[in-house]
Amino acid sequence: MSAKVVHQVAIVMRQWPRASAALVFGVTGTALSILWWSPVIFQTQAVLPFVLFIGTPGVSAAVVGGILGKPLLDPARVRNSINAALRGAAIASLALLLFVPLFATLYVLTQAPHEHWSIPSLTLLMLIGSAFVVWWLVALIGAAAGWALYLITSYVAR
Repeated sequence: MSAKVVHQVAIVMRQWPRASAALVFGVTGTALSILWWSPVIFQTQAVLPFVLFIGTPGVSAAVVGGILGKPLLDPARVRNSINAALRGAAIASLALLLFVPLFATLYVLTQAPHEHWSIPSLTLLMLIGSAFVVWWLVALIGAAAGWALYLITSYVAR
């Protein structure tokens, strides 16, 4: 990318910081979900698994990114790339915490008649499981997204 294009993107992103953060974290969350679940999801060719495993992580990441990601686009509030990466990891971790009960609720409301999950039990199981299995990857990807947002938008300050 040329320096002029990066500069123009940074200007646009700083004009709409919440929308920009929501977009970046939402796309990142959706991309991670697609990479993680694509072998399972695309074989089923059904809408519900796609919504549960791809849509809800992306929406959760976009919502939390939009709410908490605005300072990443303000070099005065986030002073260096390490702080930006830590904020990005925190945003992604909170998005995971939003995703788990959202997923559990949608799953229980649409579950097959022979399944007998409750929302609290599935939420607890998923929180424990995701803490051990996927949290590190979510936090790492969130850190990269936070760092990238900070890097792009701090380009305008130079």
